Amino acid sequence: MPKHILALDIGTQSARAALVAAGGDILRIEQVPHEVQSPHPGWAQQQPDAWWSETCQAVHNVLQSTGADPASIAAVSACGQMHGPVGVDEQGETTPPWVQLWCDKRCEDQCAAVRRAHDERQLSARAANPVNPAWVGLKVRWYKEHEPEVYKRARWFLVPKDFINFRLTGVAATDPSEASGSFLWDHQRGAYSDELAAAVGVDAGRFAPAPPSHAVIGQVTGEAARATGLAPGTPVVAGGGDFPVSLLGFGVVGRRIAADVTGSSSLFATHAEQPLIHPAVQNLRHVVDGWIPFTILDCGGLSMKWCQDWLASARGEDVPFEKLIAMAAEVPPGSDGLVFYPYMLGERRRENTAARGGFFGLTLNHRAGHFVRAAMEGVALAMARDAALFQSLGVEVDRLLCVGGGARNALWNQIKADAAQRPLTLADEPEAGLKGAALLGEAGAGLVSNPAEEAVARRTAGTVVAPTPDSAAWSRQALAKFSRIYNHMLGFWQEDAVLEA
Repeated sequence: MPKHILALDIGTQSARAALVAAGGDILRIEQVPHEVQSPHPGWAQQQPDAWWSETCQAVHNVLQSTGADPASIAAVSACGQMHGPVGVDEQGETTPPWVQLWCDKRCEDQCAAVRRAHDERQLSARAANPVNPAWVGLKVRWYKEHEPEVYKRARWFLVPKDFINFRLTGVAATDPSEASGSFLWDHQRGAYSDELAAAVGVDAGRFAPAPPSHAVIGQVTGEAARATGLAPGTPVVAGGGDFPVSLLGFGVVGRRIAADVTGSSSLFATHAEQPLIHPAVQNLRHVVDGWIPFTILDCGGLSMKWCQDWLASARGEDVPFEKLIAMAAEVPPGSDGLVFYPYMLGERRRENTAARGGFFGLTLNHRAGHFVRAAMEGVALAMARDAALFQSLGVEVDRLLCVGGGARNALWNQIKADAAQRPLTLADEPEAGLKGAALLGEAGAGLVSNPAEEAVARRTAGTVVAPTPDSAAWSRQALAKFSRIYNHMLGFWQEDAVLEA
């Protein structure tokens, strides 16, 4: 019987299921959308029980639409939005009903308390990361201090894909890509650290074991089989965070390769043998050997979504993305002096976690198209700053891939190439997360022996976007202006955050 992999993606905007043939061809994708709730500035939350019901629906739909025999599925492999701690009690029930997402900044007070009580440089040297609100351990401390019953009830704190795996198997497990994003993981020992847990103020025993990302952690239970339509006993692998799994799917494996990844967020990342310890750089374990040093803009693709929603609210009707892009294309480079500061969900840099977005240089001549193009340019200039930082730290890059949903925007690709003043190779793989997850599933099922080598073998050549010949002067001037605004606004909102608290 042909072997398939069921790949799951528990994303920020939808839960998806894909039936993938051995070898990596996606046969069918089904998705169920969901929304992010933001009841307060800097908050972003969703309901994990909804993720499970949506996943069950997506799996049912993909099995029904393909007519696939559930017995043909060799393994289930999930990726998902990272860093959102789902509390699960001894009975397997969620606590609380709402979960802080990766971009939620509510635990900044807890981060500040850790910095006051400890030498952040020493902690960061062990955790391979600066203290910031993204990390699961800090989010869990927020629950401990603000909702202590949630903390007391929780036997485990599981991130989104691990929660889905728990619902499928009854087994609590994570993987190194997610464990390294807890601020509880000692990068030298490759294990949770009691010292880091004590510094953060949480119990390391509430965080699940972290086998390799391709390891089988359990099998689909009878209850989960009835809910999903899967066959009981189907192996489930640990999987990984959507970001590292997508990099695997894109073939971002090996030295001297980097990626600009624009989805809801926007990241600049590379693959290295060891983490890159620097206050402005974060590090996660790859889902294969090695580490991923990266920077992140939480409002990358979400900046364009904001433009779409804003124009729709003004017009009283939906505005297709194609219309947005056409409006921006009519505006000259530099947006006639309008500059977008793209930190609408704050920033992970400790001095700027409470940041808000903004437009600078407004005149009476600016129209809607200027705002859209300025949003694209602001995200591109933030990426160009990060690329320059990596270069200053000695990271040599021969190939820069432009990946994620944002790579389908030709105008944005050109703006990025112009801003960075280097060619971009467009990865022509629209579903790298699902393909990366499927590759881990193949490895777990014994269909692939080395997922890293296989990822490189499956990497495809993409279109190269070179900087336009006359863009160098614009890039130099725009980067200087953007950096001037950035440096001036750095920390501007932090005092407000303290007063509001």
